[in-house]
Amino acid sequence: MANKPKDNTATRSAREQPTGLARFAVPEADTQPRARTAGSTKSNTTRKGASTGRKKSSGSKRSSSQQQSRQKSAKTSGSSRPSSQTARKQTASRTNGNAAGMQMRVSGTQHLTPQKQGATRRPLAAGRTGRARSLHLQKIVKRKERRARLSKIIAIVLSLVCGVFALTTFFRVDAVEIQGLSRYPADEVRTTFGVQQGDNLFFCDSARGKNRLLKQYPYFESVSVERDLPNRMILKITESKPIAAVNGTQGGWFILDKNCRVLARTDQSGAQDTAEVMGVRTAGAEPGQQLTAEQPEALEALKELANALDTVGLGGKATLYNLEDLNSIWFLYEDRFAVCVGDTSELEHKLAILYELLTGDQFTPSDKGTINLSLGDRAITNTSLSEGEVERTARGQAELQHIDQPEQDSTDEEKDGQEQSDEDDETT
Repeated sequence: MANKPKDNTATRSAREQPTGLARFAVPEADTQPRARTAGSTKSNTTRKGASTGRKKSSGSKRSSSQQQSRQKSAKTSGSSRPSSQTARKQTASRTNGNAAGMQMRVSGTQHLTPQKQGATRRPLAAGRTGRARSLHLQKIVKRKERRARLSKIIAIVLSLVCGVFALTTFFRVDAVEIQGLSRYPADEVRTTFGVQQGDNLFFCDSARGKNRLLKQYPYFESVSVERDLPNRMILKITESKPIAAVNGTQGGWFILDKNCRVLARTDQSGAQDTAEVMGVRTAGAEPGQQLTAEQPEALEALKELANALDTVGLGGKATLYNLEDLNSIWFLYEDRFAVCVGDTSELEHKLAILYELLTGDQFTPSDKGTINLSLGDRAITNTSLSEGEVERTARGQAELQHIDQPEQDSTDEEKDGQEQSDEDDETT
C-alpha cells in the first residue's frame, strides 16, 4: 500500500510562530501571498516527483501487484490534490488575518503604561537605565502631590477670604435688645455697652462692652451676648438680689448679695427692707467689690447660709442673720419663725427639712415660734411664742436653754417630778 504524502504546512506554521517579545512585533505586509503559495505547491510537487522516482527505481524489485496498488494510490492522491491546495490557501489567508490582528493589538498597546501592557515595556531613552526611569517617575509623582497640596491651600485661603468678606459686608447691627433689666434705663445701658447701629455683628467689641456694664452697674451679676442673625444683638442680663445689709464700723450700711458682694452703700432707712446681719464687723467696700470683715469666718458662714437657702428655694425669705456664735447660727424667717441651724455642717440637709415643714400642713398661717435644726436629722418646734419673743430669740436676747437642750430639760423635769413624789411618800 502506497504512503500518502504528508501535509506539513500546519506543522511548519505552528513551529514558525514568534515567541517572547517577538510576538508583539509588527509583521511585514505580505504583498504576494498567492505567488508564495504557488511556489510552495510547486516545490511540494517536485519533492513528490522525486520521491515517486525513487519509489519506481526500487519498485522493479517488487511484484506487479504492488505496482498496480501504487498506481491506484497515485491516482487517488492526484484526485485529492485540488483539496490540498484549497487547504493551503485557507491556511495562508488565516495567517495573514492573524498578522493583521496582531498589528492592530500592538498599535493599541502603544498608548498604555508599562504596568498595563504586562510583558511589554516602553523602550528606554538613550543612556537611561531602569533605576533612572524609576527616579524620574518618583519625581513626577512628588510634583503632582505638591501641586495638589498647593491647590488645597489656595482653596482654603480663598474660602476664608470669601467668608470674611461676607461677614464684614452683610451682617450689620440693626437693633440691640436687652432682656432681664429692671433697675437701670435701657437707653443708658445701650450707650454704656457701646455697640451702635450699623456696626458689624461679629467684629464689634462686645467683650469690652460687657466688662464696662459689669463695672458700672453693681447689680449686674452676669451679662451674656447673643447674635440673632442676620442683624440683631441680644443682651441677657442677670441681676443680683440683695439679701443682707451690714452696718459698717465707719458709718453707713452696705447692701450685699448672696456672694457677699457689695451692691450699694446706703443709710439706715435704705437698709430697712433688707435682712440685718449681726456678728460681722467691717469697714465696708466700694460697690461691685467683695466685702471684707474682721471675722472672715463669719462672712464665709453668711455666704454659705445665703446660698443654701437659695438652693432649697427659700432665698430672700430671711429678715435677720445672727452670726455672733458660729456654733449656734440663727436667722429669722419672714418674721414668723426663729430658726437655729447650729453650725454650717450638713446645711443643705437641715434647710431641706425646714422647707418640708414650711410647705407642708404642719403650721397654720398664724403660727409663730421657733424651729431648732441643730440636731441635723430632725426639727424641734415651738409655736407658743409671740412675734416679739420670736425676734428676741433670733437676736439671742431670750432664754434659749429649752430650745438648745430640749431632751435634757424634759429629763430634768421628770427627775424633779420623781423626787417630789418620793418626798411625798416619805412624808406619808
